Amino acid sequence: MRTMTLFKASLAVLVTAMLSGCGEYGDFTTEQICKASIAAIKKKSPTVMTVDKVVVEAETELDVYYISYRRPDDGGKWHVRCKVNKTRAIWSQNEGRWRDQAQDPTIRFEIEDDEITINESYPDGSEASNVTFNISYLGGKQS
Repeated sequence: MRTMTLFKASLAVLVTAMLSGCGEYGDFTTEQICKASIAAIKKKSPTVMTVDKVVVEAETELDVYYISYRRPDDGGKWHVRCKVNKTRAIWSQNEGRWRDQAQDPTIRFEIEDDEITINESYPDGSEASNVTFNISYLGGKQS
């Protein structure tokens, strides 16, 4: 009996150790996913994206990232919001409506090892953009 209890305890410690650091999105944070998504659809570098604040959305309990960036060509400062729901990033301009209606392009992402691929597709199924970033370009792995 004691051997079985010891085995179960050891197994629990082993599984916990294996899973530590493995989040829902591997080594990527939802902040990094949002930065990559906004950078891809706005055709900017994620290095210019700044998270100004994070707020938890009451109805969904998702983190909403308020992101800003300066356009290099005219210095104008742009503000967007972003949230991540499963394999989809949803955004809005400033405090505008969320781009999650049938007429809006859909932003999906796939993570493989240290890379995230952002795919924006139009409602008719055609692809608007397909951009891949390495995690090092998004601030690296979070510990």
